[in-house]
Amino acid sequence: MEISKLLEKMDHYYQKNLKEYQFSEEYSDITSNIFLYLRKINSLGNPTISELAKAMEVSKPSTSNMVSKMAEKGLLKTKASQKDGRVCLLELTDKGKRVIEIENRADMKFFEKIREILDEEEFEALKRIFEKIASKLEEEKA
Repeated sequence: MEISKLLEKMDHYYQKNLKEYQFSEEYSDITSNIFLYLRKINSLGNPTISELAKAMEVSKPSTSNMVSKMAEKGLLKTKASQKDGRVCLLELTDKGKRVIEIENRADMKFFEKIREILDEEEFEALKRIFEKIASKLEEEKA
């Protein structure tokens, strides 16, 4: 089977797994793009819009637009920086944090399933392959 089909099958399983965790009425309007932004905000701490735009590798207007959408959904709020009141910091709300927790649980379930399928040697080989791919992708990005 072609690798693209294999990746598609794994993605289908992952998306199904994610839906089991998060697609209640409260989260049905959260897109994968919003997940990416929430995950990045969470990893950055309380970034500014400029910091988030740079980390996401998108324009500031695009980031501002997404931040507005997420704020309307109650996923984040802005607060003035204590160092410089002119600067707004982005902060996840409790709802935004729940979305991250849900996604993390779905991720863990997915990776536990992979761990069940592979023996120790296969799992270590997969880990090395992922490390190599991630390393080369990072090199290209730099």
